[in-house]
Amino acid sequence: MVSPTKENINDANAANRLEFVKQTVAETFGFQVLKVTPIAYEEDFPFPYNNFVFAVHINRESTPSKETLRAKQPGCQTIPVDEETFICRIPNPLSGYNDKVRVQNEVAALSLAREALQPSLLSHLVPRVYGWASAENGGYGWILQQYMSGTGPLAEFSSWSEEDKANILDQMADVLACLQRFQLPSTIDRYGGVGFDAEGNYVNTALSMYDAGPFETYPELLRATITSKLIKADGDSRVRGWRDNGIRARLDEFLNRGLPTLLQGVASLDKVLVHADFSLDNILYDQSSKKLTAIFDFDFAHISSVADEFFRSLGHDIGRFPCIRDEIPEELQLHQAMLHGFPQPLPTNTTDEVDWIAAKAWDDAIAVRGVQRPATLPSMDLVSDLFWLSSRILPFRLCNEVVVGNSTEEQLALRKTDGEALLSKFLSDYGF
Repeated sequence: MVSPTKENINDANAANRLEFVKQTVAETFGFQVLKVTPIAYEEDFPFPYNNFVFAVHINRESTPSKETLRAKQPGCQTIPVDEETFICRIPNPLSGYNDKVRVQNEVAALSLAREALQPSLLSHLVPRVYGWASAENGGYGWILQQYMSGTGPLAEFSSWSEEDKANILDQMADVLACLQRFQLPSTIDRYGGVGFDAEGNYVNTALSMYDAGPFETYPELLRATITSKLIKADGDSRVRGWRDNGIRARLDEFLNRGLPTLLQGVASLDKVLVHADFSLDNILYDQSSKKLTAIFDFDFAHISSVADEFFRSLGHDIGRFPCIRDEIPEELQLHQAMLHGFPQPLPTNTTDEVDWIAAKAWDDAIAVRGVQRPATLPSMDLVSDLFWLSSRILPFRLCNEVVVGNSTEEQLALRKTDGEALLSKFLSDYGF
């Protein structure tokens, strides 16, 4: 485990961010801002936050005119006259994502999600957006959105009863079903990010996760998932693009000759809005009614195959599809269960790797709703292998600055040797 560094990298410019939020809300909307409070901010958190999130409290006695409150941008709604608290999100440039499109991508995804959930009367779960600006010339991007009430279930979920776990997972399955069944606007005809054109129509853009796209096919997106990591690995002084010991030459051969052949067997499934971080830490619920009250953090949302949701979301030992290469016994069991059915009786929870009760409850919930899940999706084994490869090309424990700074040279050398062995085994398995 990595020990936290004494210096919190997120503290840099903290006062400037608070002042920026206060000034932006006051100048853009005419509100008198009473207080700006950081949300979900840990003083000793050692890694850069993806976003800085603030609660913004205003004085309603100084309410501006209705014209000032009216939505003026794509993806926005008019500010209700009775709201006194808002959420402001600022993407962190140090998080390493595509700041050119991040804000607009999230706003468009939030708007699409509200449309997708409307037929099931669930659109109230997605925060309304009141204003936004993309990052330009090194400045901050921002989103002002609805403040959502409720409690995050993650901290207590493991201690819940089987019934309470199934209740929340059932409601999450309702949301996933809405996203899968939603007919995307005709102007979204490719895979990748999503944004707006000059007339406010939805259009495809580059991804927020990395600067690539949009793509004509799902296999093209999968290839970019791998090559985007390789580009970063090329710039890493320790990994050096895996050029040592012949690994890079074999990787290039695989990408040039092997991958195109493999991708011919991967179907370009129907395009859907993928949340890409749909997990227990990005929902809220009411403790009395046990009902979901919010789904948020669409920062990584994109247009892709429904399969992507099962590789990027639903973590915390519940619904993320494991790759058999991880060689963790319980993960291997879960892999087989998600493809071929859960055993009865369920395995006993012997480690923190898999919450078997929750995993089966989740699989049952999406099966009952008749939507796609790993057991019904083609090529899941192959696609999981490709996602695994992308993660191993840029391994967190070898490339993250904080982790590297808290590791010895001996530890790092061993991790690189292990990484080369894992990549070599992968390439050998495919004949390279």
